[in-house]
Amino acid sequence: MIYEFKLPDIGEGLHEAEIIRWLIREGDVVKADQPIAEIQTDKAMVEMTTPVAGKVVALAGPEGATVKVGEPLIVVETEAAVTSEAASTDHLAQEPASAVHIEAPRPAAGRKRAIAAPSVRKRARELGVPIDEVEGTGEGGRVTLADLERYVREREAAVAVAEQRERSGAAVLPVGGAAIEQKADKAAWTSIASMELVVPEEERIPLRGLRKKIAEKMVKSAYTAPHVTGMDEVDVTKLVEIRKNLASELAKEQIKLTYLPFIIKAVTRALKQYPMFNASLDEETNEIVLKKRYHIGIATATKAGLVVPVIRDADQKSIRELAVEIAELSEKAHRQALRLDELQGSTFTITSTGAGGGWFATPIINYPEVAIFGAHAIKRRPVVVGDEIVIRDMMGMSLTFDHRIIDGEPAGRFMRTVAYYLEHPEVLLLDAR
Repeated sequence: MIYEFKLPDIGEGLHEAEIIRWLIREGDVVKADQPIAEIQTDKAMVEMTTPVAGKVVALAGPEGATVKVGEPLIVVETEAAVTSEAASTDHLAQEPASAVHIEAPRPAAGRKRAIAAPSVRKRARELGVPIDEVEGTGEGGRVTLADLERYVREREAAVAVAEQRERSGAAVLPVGGAAIEQKADKAAWTSIASMELVVPEEERIPLRGLRKKIAEKMVKSAYTAPHVTGMDEVDVTKLVEIRKNLASELAKEQIKLTYLPFIIKAVTRALKQYPMFNASLDEETNEIVLKKRYHIGIATATKAGLVVPVIRDADQKSIRELAVEIAELSEKAHRQALRLDELQGSTFTITSTGAGGGWFATPIINYPEVAIFGAHAIKRRPVVVGDEIVIRDMMGMSLTFDHRIIDGEPAGRFMRTVAYYLEHPEVLLLDAR
């Protein structure tokens, strides 16, 4: 019996996914719940499993192809049919060898599936390395980044030996992907070591996976909402002192306290005073949708690209609770282990360039939200306080907003409100939660 496993709707508003890596091939026999592919949605990398067992007779397309929700991802000849076929083959196998000639089938079990972390698999794709061919030296045979580097070095050395022999007129021996002919003559190696390195003029990297999704979202945001960015600076001298004191206390509980929990509290207070910023625009009905809950997206840079994990009901959480949740989400983001529900439903986004970032920036709105707040570097600078010039801790901040819905004047008031709370962080500590 033929079964079409169609791409399911794995998240709100998702209509398609990109095939990042097939974990099976046509002709393979799979078990129920066996991983078959890694796919990239608008939100995250997802490993798909097959709901049925059987023989794979068709795949949706090559790696890099896009599959829409409801379209077949793989086609499987279910286990009953495969078992029947196997029984028929067993019957033939019982006949005398002289009577029947049976062609040996391709052994599906001969190809092992490598054990590796998503970050290692991603690096293997970037290097063009078939990870299933790499011998893993990690725990349980797990393939590590060091294994990939060793494989690449051996492959390049093997190719170089073969090329040198071909140039010298010697017979070219077959060279395996990771195996080097141990009897390579020493003259060839000496010549290779002295060869001048040829630097290519350019390198092409496929725009795939998370990077492709980020590009699509940025373009949609920039070409849908007319962006305007306001900038200002805020005196956070008191905030720096308070955070330093609290950080030493929370460190005893292994909790890292950054400035972000204070910024989140300041922003959510401003959102309650200016609800138009915690909104979206329904373009089909021409309605502004005001959100009554405060789910704050935190733009997080990872090696795989920019992701935005969401802190739900941020206004109801204390500085301590926010610090714990930020750390947990950040750690999962860097491991590419965020669930879809942890990446969906934000109503407003905060981005931070960090201590080593610039003074100002023009963040792009996390569409379909209507604004994004940027917190930038904190620097000690001379400023005028009263009639004196004093050294203060100053932070640059920016607010990008959708000019279809928000004008410059309320944007200025929103920024001044955020600035007030950051300049008076003791007010934020009055929140019971």
